[in-house]
Amino acid sequence: MQSRAFSGLPIIGLLTLVYFIAGKFGLMLASLHASASPVWPPTGIALAALLVLGYRAWPAIFVGAFLVNASTAGNVATSLAVASGNTLEAMCGAWLVNRFAGGTTAFGRPQGVFKFALAAVVSTIISPAFGVTSLALAGFADWANYGAIWLTWWLGDATSDLLIAPLIILWSIASKRRWNRREAVEVGILLLLLFVLSEAVFGGWLTISAKNYPIAFSCGAIVIWTAFRFTQRETATGIFILSAIAIWGTLHGFGPFAEKTENQSLLALQYWTAVVTITAMALSAGMAERGRAEEALRESEARTNLAANAANLGLWLWNIPGDELWVTEKWRKLFGFADSEPVKFDRLLQVVHPGDRERMKQLVQHMFEHGGEYESEYRITRPDGSTRWILGHGSVELDERGKPAFARGVSRDITKRKIAEEELRESEARFRTVADSAPVLIWMSGPDKLCTFFNKGWLDFTGRTMEQELGKGWTEGVHADDLDHCLEVYGNSFNARQPFTMEYRLRRNDGEYRWLLDNGTPRFASDGAFLGYIGSCIGITERKLAEEKFRLVIDAAPNAMIMVDSAGVISFANAPAATVFGYSLSELIGRHIETLIPERFRDRHAGYRKGFLSQPSSRAMGAGRDLFGRRKDGSEFPVEVGLNPIHTTEDLFVLASVIDITARKQAELEHERQNIELVRVGRVAVMGELAASLAHEVNNPIGAIVANASAGERLLAAGKIGTEEMAELLADIVADGRRAGEIVQGIRTMVRKGKARRSLVQINDTIDSLLRIVRAEALGRNVTVTTEVDSDAGQVWGDPVQLLQVFLNLAMNAFEAMTALPSNALCLVIRADRNENGDVLVSVRDSGPGFPSGLAEQLFEPFFSTKAEGTGMGLAIARGIIEAHGGTISAENFDGGGACFTVRLPQAKEDNSQAA
Repeated sequence: MQSRAFSGLPIIGLLTLVYFIAGKFGLMLASLHASASPVWPPTGIALAALLVLGYRAWPAIFVGAFLVNASTAGNVATSLAVASGNTLEAMCGAWLVNRFAGGTTAFGRPQGVFKFALAAVVSTIISPAFGVTSLALAGFADWANYGAIWLTWWLGDATSDLLIAPLIILWSIASKRRWNRREAVEVGILLLLLFVLSEAVFGGWLTISAKNYPIAFSCGAIVIWTAFRFTQRETATGIFILSAIAIWGTLHGFGPFAEKTENQSLLALQYWTAVVTITAMALSAGMAERGRAEEALRESEARTNLAANAANLGLWLWNIPGDELWVTEKWRKLFGFADSEPVKFDRLLQVVHPGDRERMKQLVQHMFEHGGEYESEYRITRPDGSTRWILGHGSVELDERGKPAFARGVSRDITKRKIAEEELRESEARFRTVADSAPVLIWMSGPDKLCTFFNKGWLDFTGRTMEQELGKGWTEGVHADDLDHCLEVYGNSFNARQPFTMEYRLRRNDGEYRWLLDNGTPRFASDGAFLGYIGSCIGITERKLAEEKFRLVIDAAPNAMIMVDSAGVISFANAPAATVFGYSLSELIGRHIETLIPERFRDRHAGYRKGFLSQPSSRAMGAGRDLFGRRKDGSEFPVEVGLNPIHTTEDLFVLASVIDITARKQAELEHERQNIELVRVGRVAVMGELAASLAHEVNNPIGAIVANASAGERLLAAGKIGTEEMAELLADIVADGRRAGEIVQGIRTMVRKGKARRSLVQINDTIDSLLRIVRAEALGRNVTVTTEVDSDAGQVWGDPVQLLQVFLNLAMNAFEAMTALPSNALCLVIRADRNENGDVLVSVRDSGPGFPSGLAEQLFEPFFSTKAEGTGMGLAIARGIIEAHGGTISAENFDGGGACFTVRLPQAKEDNSQAA
């Protein structure tokens, strides 16, 4: 039950007020006891409220019932008991109606009306049980009158549920009925008659004794008329009007229910009202149900006629004993019968084409004898002389004696289908003529994969009949080695509805097997329905022989040879290709070429292949790039690839020659290792040379020390030296010793990291020192050393020995980078100048191959080296020294070749020379 949503307290308050007013009105008619009235409208109002608004409306019932009883008789306790009974009664009634009668739709069917009435009778037991018992216990009701009070209370509640609740519920539901003027006049007449009869029966108009005649039931005729002609809403309204007039008349002593006491009169009236209400409402519901059934039947007939007309169907029903045919308008149009013309079987036979008339008679006779269903196609002649094809489908039913009783069926015009079938037969005949004259073998299959046609060329080739080849018979001529593959390709393509091409050997009529190229294409109807396949076969035995010769030549090649079609699929591979890539030949054939390429290059290869196919020519693949292949186990190996386009009538193929150059790469790597070893040995020699050069420099101060010491010794022995001369000799010795110590300390600093000593360093002097040290190494390597030192290169604040160490490391790296170049290309350029900010720039550039792109930052990371035997610490130490001096070091490749390392150092100011 779907209850309506309501806006809380306002509705509760309004419902409480309505309940209270109705309750006070009902208690005005109480005579047996102040709290028990045979007319109690609040019960019907409460039940309708809970069914329409939902169970949330119960507080209004409770409060209204409490106020009514508290202001009438009893005390707070009895009023609470009565209010609880009334509320529980309404909720129980609503639950029973929702559970068993369909809620607010209970009045749509007679069964629902009776279930509603039963729910009302049962649920109204609760309120009198609570109310009368509580009043008796509290002393406000006499136990001797308990039964009479209880009956009055119950009958008033039950009648209210039957009379008031349906009226409210039905008027709360929007009506779909739209009255016309005639119906409005009829309603007016009914209301007038109802009022007149009600006044006549209950208003005292009649002088006859109502007690002696059942005149009360004369009013029921109007109510029944309303139930027949109108909806349940109008019926409930009429009953309510009749009940209101009857209550008024009975209270004034009129009508057939006037008794000795007012309570007895109203009880008798309420019994009568309940019976009339149930009867009229059930009758009205039955009429409504019948109306819905008739409307559904009309809609069904309309849909049937609409479907029959849309399908061009004529419906007919034949009463065989009476020879009467009921036909639809569409049937009359199909057969050319006038609208008013009676249809008999003999008249129908006159319309049937003479060529089909006798067959029609025999069919009807067979139907009469055996019954059952039948279907036939026949021609008719229409009044305009045209001939139409009709498809008839019907069935005959026999009576209990086995005699034909009636037949029913449909007739449909199938002239267009017959014309299409005839055209199809003509088309198939033309196709057979064309197919039989074609120089190729042609076959067709249906949607069930079974072959339905072979042309004359096929049958002549195989020497078999059509019957032998149809279905799966053609497979008997396929070579045993090719049959499984042939059926697999055919089946997979058939299931996917995709074209296919396959090669197989078929036995010729002389017993020799010949190679065929079979091309199959799926067939579809205009509406997309799958019809099967059509295929054509051409002989390719000569091509196969040529391919075999080609294969023998390619197999004899020492290199891996792979032929690829324009789609990138491998169509041929020789034995060395299988060996190189680790696949068997059967695995390679049909595989995509990208399978043999490492995944890191796969996405780019499709573009390279497309570019080659757009301008095919014989050339090496991947000039300037290192190429790699991928084996079946996933391992990679270096390759050289040569490409050769092969143009055929079928497609453009590419023949690739693949050479595994792993051994060559290993030899080149070994040669490179040897060169690196030679560089290392040369570097050791340079270090020795550097040590010898430094030792030579140390000899000068040491010789001066020895000379000064010897002179002082001789002068002392001769007694010819004074204190001042001795001091000068000692000062010279100390200066020469310090100079030798600086040289030795410089060597120690280059060998191991010592405490840095900072001083004002002239870049020009540092470059000169560097040139003296590397001169011997450059001459030994045939390297031309060029300097581009600005006369105003500037000065920096730093450790001269550490700065010289950095520049020496860059120069030695440059020598090693040019190891593989010819002697006439060896060039080292050392440049010193300043930038726009005044910083000192020293760059060392070689003419070598440069370093790999993308590694400019990694070169200066510890333990990173591009040399096989390098420690990876030289440039890292150099960066640490330069950054400690407040500068930067960077590297870049030049477009013309070679790498350039640039050191930037901040320019020193004159006033910093004495800084600690």
